[in-house]
Amino acid sequence: MMNAEPIYDLRERLRAAAMAGTNLLSEDFRLKRAYEAFKPLETASPVFAKVGQLTEQLLTPDCQNVQGALLDTITLADAVICTLGKVDVSGEIESPGTINAEENTGSVMINAPYSALKGLLEALTTSGGGHYGYICDTHENKPELFRDYRVRHVMVQALGASYAELADQIEQWMIEDNDKTILPVLYQDFDPKGKKEMVRRVNVISALAGAGANDFYVKMLDEAQKDVRTALIDALRHERGNLSLLFDLSKTEKGKNKDKVFELLAEIQDERVNDFFKELAKKKPETVLIYLKYTTTEWSAELVADICGKMLGQLDMIGSISDKEKRELSDKLQIALRALFGKGGARICECYRKLLAQKEKLNGLFKETWQKPKNVYEEHQDILLYGVLSADRYWLRYKTEERDVETALGKILHHTLIVNPDSNLQALAMELVQNVKFLPAAVTVKISNDEDCSDWLEEQVTDKALLVPKFSKARMKAVAEAAVYVRWDGKKHSYELNGSFINVSYPECKSIERSIKLSHAKGIMEWLMKHSSKDVDDILARWVPFNDEEMCKMMGEYFYKKALITGDNHEYLSNMKACGWTTCKGLGVKFVKDKKPVSARILGSWMVSSLPGDHEAIIEEARTICEMIRSGELKVNNWKVEDFESYMDGWSR
Repeated sequence: MMNAEPIYDLRERLRAAAMAGTNLLSEDFRLKRAYEAFKPLETASPVFAKVGQLTEQLLTPDCQNVQGALLDTITLADAVICTLGKVDVSGEIESPGTINAEENTGSVMINAPYSALKGLLEALTTSGGGHYGYICDTHENKPELFRDYRVRHVMVQALGASYAELADQIEQWMIEDNDKTILPVLYQDFDPKGKKEMVRRVNVISALAGAGANDFYVKMLDEAQKDVRTALIDALRHERGNLSLLFDLSKTEKGKNKDKVFELLAEIQDERVNDFFKELAKKKPETVLIYLKYTTTEWSAELVADICGKMLGQLDMIGSISDKEKRELSDKLQIALRALFGKGGARICECYRKLLAQKEKLNGLFKETWQKPKNVYEEHQDILLYGVLSADRYWLRYKTEERDVETALGKILHHTLIVNPDSNLQALAMELVQNVKFLPAAVTVKISNDEDCSDWLEEQVTDKALLVPKFSKARMKAVAEAAVYVRWDGKKHSYELNGSFINVSYPECKSIERSIKLSHAKGIMEWLMKHSSKDVDDILARWVPFNDEEMCKMMGEYFYKKALITGDNHEYLSNMKACGWTTCKGLGVKFVKDKKPVSARILGSWMVSSLPGDHEAIIEEARTICEMIRSGELKVNNWKVEDFESYMDGWSR
């Protein structure tokens, strides 16, 4: 049995060095002696090797960022000790020279007092009402507690919580934290035959370690079953060297696991993959189109164009085929339309043009073969109605009212340009810009290319076909449809194009993001404010760069003015808070006028929870309400001003 005493000694010397300071760290002979005793353990596991590599770097005189590297080493040593004797992960050991201290300054593990952790540990390890809310509140208000080594250990256990929403939230936090020191605990006691808990573990390992855990994925596949197997197969995407393994799995896997293998292959830009799908397309072209519907690889564009062209050739036979054959052709062509998503290049643009040239025949065929959806889910998969991507909760606003191939192509081109800024597709969008159905695609081109396009936008929403040019609501809606896919990413401090796949049966590719430069954001937002509407205001809220004080002030004032004149203004109040706006004068008075009758307690509770502004501003608004009630300027029913004053006074104290 391995003697683990050296790692305990090494950790103690590392902690002593942290307390003594790092100035003479490279000359610490006690630490060097502890490291020499530890070195034989480096061959036991890559995790032990990592501890050794970090320690060796600390002892070199030219170590960069000594403080950060020391904290990382202590954190990793603590994590290893937490799971000592149960870590068994195969893989190659990196040479010490590959360790970069600047890249290994993750979150520091803490040792909090047990009294501060008791409630959190209990909520994470037991079931009961209110635990989920308590855990979420603690994570928001005291995030440092989640870096305690005891909490980190039970967080991994909580991935198997009976309350699925909690387990999913823990998974999301682990991925967002991006702290690789949790990996040893995730590997510990991993069960490849397990259930949802193990699926979540794979998801976190995949997000944190990527290709670095490839040996783990491959090894666990030997015994993996059901959803765990699917998750492990999905994780193989990180390592390009898995191509041969994926080819082998394509012959042995079944059901959704086989589909997953084909989807991964479709994402690989390799001539062997191209040949593989070309051969398959000779027998099952529709199946190939389904496998290619998410990929943006160059070879897939050529293959999709080939298959689509052959299917279009069958339109000439519509008059001589049966109703059943018409339905089959209709289904095939809609699959081909869906497969255009993400594909670029000259041949794909030609495919768009051919489809548009045949739009009357296609629309006639789609109308004749349409069958009422069995349920809402099936309706939402209709490419002719919805396109491919949605923008959060706003997607239903831009659903088309008629199953029309021209509208569908406009949406597919628009959504493709979000993920693939292909120059050929951009030129096509600008070529078709006068067609309102392709205007969202053209707007996306202008925005993603960081163009100063406010004047151009004004031209696009002006209907010049009339004798007197007039503002076009339809074209403004098309501009909004493009702008709603743009949002400010507060974590990256940059703008991005963001969307989610409507097909919710494909959770692994649920959302996509592409960072863009938007140096003219202020000008575009000012233009949007001139054409204000509820939809436009929702877009503006997504665009606010919260690290820009001037922009936040401008938008806070804008939302404040809108809140004063809008009936249901709760979203404007939230937007004002997000912008750091502190004025709430008149908002409480408006609430009383709009919500008659309203009780003193409801009014007070609403003011405390909803109004922007500091403590004094809210109290001042409460005083104004009381004065207006006493003077008779503001009418309330069945409650006393003193009750309201008492409530607000209690909150104030």
